[in-house]
This record gives sequence, C-alpha cells and structure tokens, in this order.
Amino acid sequence: ALELSQAGADVIGGNCGSGPGYLLKVLRVMAEVTDCPISAFPNLSFPQYMEGRFVYRSEPEYFAQRAEEIYRAGATLIGGCCGTTPEHIRQLAQRLKGLLPAPRKLVSIRLPEREAPPPRRRAPFLDRAGKEPILIVELETPRGTLYERVLTGARMMADEGVHAISVAENPLASIRMSSLVLSYLIQREVGLTAICHITCRDRNLLGLHSELLGADALGVHTILALTGDPISVGGVAGVSAVFDVNSFGLIQLLRSLNEGQNALGRSIERPTNFTIGVAFDPNRTRLEAEVHRLEKKVALGADFAMSQMLYDASRIRQMYRSTRHIPIPIFAGFMPLVSARNAEFLHNEVPGFKIPEAVRRRMHEAPPGTAWQEGIRIAKELIEVALESGAPGIYLVTPFQRVGMILELVRHVQRVWAS
Repeated sequence: ALELSQAGADVIGGNCGSGPGYLLKVLRVMAEVTDCPISAFPNLSFPQYMEGRFVYRSEPEYFAQRAEEIYRAGATLIGGCCGTTPEHIRQLAQRLKGLLPAPRKLVSIRLPEREAPPPRRRAPFLDRAGKEPILIVELETPRGTLYERVLTGARMMADEGVHAISVAENPLASIRMSSLVLSYLIQREVGLTAICHITCRDRNLLGLHSELLGADALGVHTILALTGDPISVGGVAGVSAVFDVNSFGLIQLLRSLNEGQNALGRSIERPTNFTIGVAFDPNRTRLEAEVHRLEKKVALGADFAMSQMLYDASRIRQMYRSTRHIPIPIFAGFMPLVSARNAEFLHNEVPGFKIPEAVRRRMHEAPPGTAWQEGIRIAKELIEVALESGAPGIYLVTPFQRVGMILELVRHVQRVWAS
C-alpha cells in the first residue's frame, strides 16, 4: 500500500479474498501506512457444495455487520464481490448510511531496501560445456514402485562419464513414478545431477509452486520446464489436463523463485537456485518459428535446451546453423530405433517424432534379429553429424530399458570427441 501510495495511486484497496474478516485484517494494515482513500469489496468467504451447486451461506445481516467494522478500519468505498446479492448490498448501505469517513492514525514506516539475490550456482555440467562432450541420458521412469533398476542404470552411466540423468514426468501422459522423487533418489544414491522434468499439464499454479519449493528443499535444482503431452495421447480414462500456465509461464515462475518471489510477487524468504532447461523441437515444418520460441524462452531465463529426438542429418545441420546466435547450449536428442515396427510407430503415432523414409527403409531392410544394431549405426551417424555441426553435447533416451544400447552410444560420443 505504501509503494502504491508513493507511486501516485488515487485509491488503494482490496477485493474478493476469503471473506470480510480476512479483508478486514488487510485493510487495518493499509490504513496505517497511507492517507489515500481505501476501498473494500470482500466476497462471502468460501462457498459450500450443496445439492449439485456451490452456495455462499453468509447472511446479509452478518455481511453488513462486518462491513461496518471495515468502515471503522478506514475504508471509504465499500461493496461486495463473489456471492453478494442485492440484499447484502441493501443492508450494507442501510447500516452505513450517513456515516462520515472514520479517522485514521498513520504510522511511519520505511520500506526495506530490496537486496539483490545471491549469484546462482548453475548445474555443474553446464560449466563443462566446450571442454568435453556433455552427456545426458534419460532412463525410463518406473510405471510402478520398483525404482531400483533406474538407480542401477544411473550408476552404470556414472561409471562411463555421463554428466546428468534426465527424469521424465508421466511421458506421453502415462502414469509413472514422481519425477521429483526419482530425481532426488538418483542424486542421493548415485551422485549424478538429475534433470527433473516438470509439466504444466498435471498441476495448477498452486501445485507448481508447492512442487518447486519442495524440489529446492530436496536439492533438485535442475528443472526441464515443459508444457506436457496432451492427455489424449495417454488414453488414461477420467484424467483431465490443467494448463494454468504453459512452458513460458513455468519458466517465468522458476525465474521469479530464483529472484526470491512467488508468481504473486510475495517473498519466499530465500531465493531458490534453479537451473532452467527447456525443450526445443527442430522437427517442426517451420524451423524459424521454433527458433523464435527458443529465443523467447532464453529471454525469460532459460539456461540450456534439449531437442526432440532427431533422425534427419540435414535437419541437424540446419538446426545448429539457425541457432548460432542463441547464447545457451542446445543438446541434440537421440533415441536409437530397435525395430522397423518401432520406427513406424514413433513416426506415425508419437507427437514430436519425424523419421525420414530413408531411415525407416534401413530398419525394414535390416536382416532378421539385427534391426537394433542398424538402429545403433543410424544413431552413431547422426551423433557424428551433430558434433561436427557444433553440438556441445548429446541427449540420449533409452528405448525399452535397453541400457546396453545407450552405453555403446555414450562411448561412441567420447571417441568421436577425442578424435
């Protein structure tokens, strides 16, 4: 209220909230720090669900009584918000008729100077970019309670020099273990940085705040901010999407928390220390539009990007040519194909996948039982193109828990970089 008064506001007040009693407490504080006229438009507190509809049960007489208390606290413009009816306003007006503005006693306060947040500590793997090939591996998030195999796979990756484990959140809108919990377990048990995927699909803005504050408390500080796959992709009955914000809004929220404030501008007492990752889809028909989206994400606070899975050598080259001006590292994504059927399914049914006909033909022509080896050969060729095009590192997704295929590709990346 003091800041608004100093900025030249003509009237300062509050509306809605959680009832006249709550707004009364707020207005008493306002009245002590500003001589501006104060307005108050409380709602009737929380509605109750009765016989198939929401009903506000606060009586007009009670509302008028509380309105008089609000008047005595210093409000000079009083009305009603959610739930109020003409009868509520009639009794309010009758009770306050003829009253002059109540006297107010100002208290001198000084606004505290806002301290700049402490410098952020970025995810360690970003400091290695350019010095060595950054390796990010995604292991399949459990569909049930058995997470131990993920930790085993993560240990194998750590032994091979992988820098971070990517942890997907309910990929393709399917039911999986919490990405935050699994990320915490990986960091605690294995010691590798976990890149925790957080989607806007599964939580409202309130839930996103809670999840991110919890992530900071657990030390899970590297977040991939995603909108999330459509619910229709997963085919889970009775599930609905939320989408209070999209990935851009989530990036803004993460940046606000890093600055010590929530999305409403209120202090969270201690700034968070998130490294913000974002998705980049170079497979779209209009690559320039996707590059523009990435530019916007960088402007909002993104620290690094991970691409959708790539199967087209020419598109890889084009991607890195088109993003030379982007000041953050972009890690090229690859998932080795395991069969011709797998290739056709991904190309035709999974959002974000675009596999050229020549690549699918190679999978079809592979001798029986050797298609997965052809998939590795294709991935190796594409990885070489990415590294030659300037990729600072590679993002590998494990198909069907086949960790051995990923280990072979990890070693290939290291050999190519060394040569």
